[in-house]
Amino acid sequence: MKLAFFGYAWNPELQIDAYMTETIASLARTGADVDVYLGGQLSSEYGIYGLKDTVSIDALQQFMVTQDYDAAISFNNSMLIPQVLDALRGRVVTVIVDEPEHLFDYLRVGPWEVFRQDVEIFAMSSALERRVREQVEDVDARLHFALPATHIDLESRGTAASYPISWVASYVGDRNLDLFLKLITEAPQYHALTVKCLDLLARDGDLKAVKDEDGADAALIRTLPWTFDFFQAQMLNILTNRSRVAVVERLAPHGLALFGNANWQKLLSHNAAVLKSLRPGPARVTHADLRQVYNASKISINLPQAHSTQDAVQYRVIDVLASNALMITQHSPTSDLYRVFGIDCPIPTYRDLDELEQLCVHFLNNEAERLALVERCNALVATGFSFDERAIDYLRIARLAPSAAPAQGAVRWIDLGLFPAEPRAG
Repeated sequence: MKLAFFGYAWNPELQIDAYMTETIASLARTGADVDVYLGGQLSSEYGIYGLKDTVSIDALQQFMVTQDYDAAISFNNSMLIPQVLDALRGRVVTVIVDEPEHLFDYLRVGPWEVFRQDVEIFAMSSALERRVREQVEDVDARLHFALPATHIDLESRGTAASYPISWVASYVGDRNLDLFLKLITEAPQYHALTVKCLDLLARDGDLKAVKDEDGADAALIRTLPWTFDFFQAQMLNILTNRSRVAVVERLAPHGLALFGNANWQKLLSHNAAVLKSLRPGPARVTHADLRQVYNASKISINLPQAHSTQDAVQYRVIDVLASNALMITQHSPTSDLYRVFGIDCPIPTYRDLDELEQLCVHFLNNEAERLALVERCNALVATGFSFDERAIDYLRIARLAPSAAPAQGAVRWIDLGLFPAEPRAG
C-alpha cells in the first residue's frame, strides 16, 4: 500500500508539527509506504494562498501519476489543487484541524470549493462540521468527526512530578504580524484601526460589523496585502497573546512552568512573571517531549487561541488526559468534550482567571482528589484515541485496510523543488 501525505511546516527548517509527525509514523506502522509533501512549498502568499510560479504543476502532476497512490491524507487541504486531485488514483481524506481562514486556498476561490470535490472530510470539531454542512450540499456521507489522537503512556504512570503547573503555549506571531506591528508604530491611521478592531473583537468575537459596514475601516484593511479574514486572524493573535500573558502573571506565584516558543523572548526584559515561569532550553517540538512535560506535572492547563471556536478540543487537551497531569481547560457549554465524553465529563473547567487560579490552588492542596480525577481522565482516552487507531480510521475512510501482518512502511520526503518551472521569457 502506498500513501501520499500532504502536510505543511511554517518554520525555516520545514519541520512539521508533532501531530503530523506522529500521524505519518502511525500510517507507516500500518505497513504503508508514505510519501510526504509540504503544501507550503506550493503556495505563494502567507503560507496558504496562491501558487508559486517556480514550481511546475504539470511536472508535479506527472510525477504523482507515476506513483500510483492508493490514497492521500491531507491536513487543512494542503496540496489539494485540481491537477493533484486528478493525479491521484485512490481516495483523498482531508483532515481539518483549523478554522476556514487557515485552510489552504491556492486558487483564491474560498475554503469551501475543495469540499465540493469527491474527497472525504475528517473534521476535528463540531463547529467545523456545521460550517461544512452550511456551505456544501449533500456532504454528510463524506463528512466524519473525531477528536485528536494521542499516545497512551502506561509505562509513565509512576513519573515523579517536577512541575506543580505546566503550560505548553506559544506566544503567537510570525513575520507578517511583526511587519504589521512596525506599521502601526509608524502610521497613525493603522494604529487607530488596530485599537478599534481589537476593542470590537473583544466585544463581539469577530469584525463582522466592520465588514458589513464596508466603510473607511474596511477600505484601510484592503490597502494591506492581506485578505480581510487574514487581518482578523492576526488581530485575534494579538488578543491571544494578551490573554496568555495574563495567565502567566496569575499563575507564576503558584509554580507555573511555561514551555514556549522563541517569541516569548520578547517579553523577558519587561515581564517578571514570564521570566520566572519560562523554562530554558530548546522548544518542545516532538510528541515525546510534550508527553514528558505532562507526565512530570501535577496540573497542566489549556487556554485556546482567540480564533478557536468554543466547540473545539485542542491537541494538548487529549495529550494531558492521557498523562499523569490533571487537565484544566476553559469552559464552554458546547464543547466537544461533552459530545464525546458525556455531560458528566470529569475534566475541571474555568470561566475566568479567578476560577482558573482557584482550581489550580485547590488541586495542588488536595492530592488524593487530583489523582482520582486523573485516573478518571485517563480512562476517557484509554481506547479509541491512539495515533495507531486514528491511522486505521483514515484508511477505513479511504476504503483501505492495514496489512494483516504489517512490516514497517518506508517514509519518503518529496521536495517540490524537484519540479522547477521553466523560467519566464524576458
